[in-house]
Amino acid sequence: MTLSDDCLCGRSQLFTFKTKETITVDRLTLERIRALLHGCSNHLEYLSTNEIFVVAAKDYLATLDNIESCKALALVRAWTDTSPEAFEELADCLSEALQSVEFILAATAAGGGND
Repeated sequence: MTLSDDCLCGRSQLFTFKTKETITVDRLTLERIRALLHGCSNHLEYLSTNEIFVVAAKDYLATLDNIESCKALALVRAWTDTSPEAFEELADCLSEALQSVEFILAATAAGGGND
């Protein structure tokens, strides 16, 4: 599907398709994507460093002997059994995406973005 340049209704102002495999993205959009990735990465780092609270709560709940604490402990255990691996996988994906964007920005800054 081809859209005419004088019809803005179907064209993105942030990126254009050159071929099925190639997209041109303006630098501001790419820098915004980089900023979002950095923000996500920082939030993830913050969450994983604060996991000590969850571990301490789990240890505390294990010392109590009532039905409510047993239910809460089961929930906390489910969290601590799955979240570290999920955080690690998410961190790896964010890191890879950020490296790709950094590479593109560096290549274009060095003049490697010629058509």
